[in-house]
Formats: sequence, C-alpha cells, structure tokens
Amino acid sequence: MADTFELKPTFQTPDGKTFDTKAEAMEHMRRPKVVEALGSVVEDNAELVDWMADNREAISDAFDAGKIKRVSKSERGQLEKALKAVVEAGEPKFRFIAENHEAILETFRWPTQKRLSPEDQAAAVKEELTTLADGNEEVADFVIENKDAILEAFDAGKVKREINPKAREGLARYQEEQKRLKAEREAAERGENVQVEEDGSEEPVAKTPAPKKK
Repeated sequence: MADTFELKPTFQTPDGKTFDTKAEAMEHMRRPKVVEALGSVVEDNAELVDWMADNREAISDAFDAGKIKRVSKSERGQLEKALKAVVEAGEPKFRFIAENHEAILETFRWPTQKRLSPEDQAAAVKEELTTLADGNEEVADFVIENKDAILEAFDAGKVKREINPKAREGLARYQEEQKRLKAEREAAERGENVQVEEDGSEEPVAKTPAPKKK
C-alpha cells in the first residue's frame, strides 16, 4: 500500500520561523514591538521584560481571576490541536470524541464561577500572578501596580481595524437599549415603577391610586 501524505499549510515569518496558524505568526512578529513598549515600563531589567512578553496572554488572563472565564484564542487553538490528534489517532475508545470533535470545539466553555468580592478578586489575581512568576510576589506586585501600562504595551503592533460608522452607530444604539432594559429589570426587582430614558437615566412614574372600596 502506498504511503499517504498530508499537506499542512504553514506560515513563515521574515526571520525564517514557521507557524501552524497566521495568528501565531503575527503574534511572533509583534513581539519586538511589545518588548520595546514594555521597556518603557520596566527600566534596566531585560529578563523581566522578556518574561512579560513571553507570558503576555497568561498575564492578561490573570487579571480576570474570579471573573467569568472566557476561552482565549490560545486555549481554543490548543483544544483544536488536541481534538485533531484524537481524530488522527483512530482509537476506537476515542470514537465518540472523534465523531463529535467539531461540536466539542464549537461549544466548549469553562465552568461558571461564583463571583468574588473586590477583595477576594484582588487576592485571586495576586495568587495567579505569583504562581505564574514561580512564587515571586515582588514581580506579581509590580505587574499589579503597573497593570494599565503593561496591558497597553501588550497591544503594541496590533493592527486596529476601522469600524464602519453605520456599524458603530448600530452598536451604540444596541448598547443603549440593553442598558435601558437592564435598568428597567433592576427597578422591577426593587419594586419600583420607573420610566427608563434612552440614556439610561430613571424617571419615577407616579403610581395610579387604587380605587377606594365602597
């Protein structure tokens, strides 16, 4: 029987490195700009800059500790590769996963988490970052104290797409409508009778007095 071969597309960056996906290649090419941006936040510590650049996604995710966890692009990519390996293995005991791998990938979500208080959330973020930094609390504290500047540096080199003005207007209207509906629901839960305006403000509505019993 003749050997079978599978051709896989790869993406090569100018420095000669190859990647399985375009996203990975783009992230690799952005790294020098991220390092440069982080250099303005961290002075004279190239090791720390490299560590943050290499772990930028994990650091960003750490700030969501205690919140509803979203599936990141990296995690989705890892799951996709794992499922593909299961399919290619052809093991009978993995048949169910192989036959439903597309649905598993499409519907995968992290389990819901209990919302934490601000204090507990801050502690969870500190714990995540300390673990990521191999137990170095000083590094974790530095990242927390410089959160905004670091996260901004992580976006260096990203190509920002211009949003169509009509789409922007439609999104704004949708957000205002959702804000209005949320305010009405919260007012109803409080037992109040209010009229919610388009800007989200609440106007009390006088209650109609009940007719007197004869």
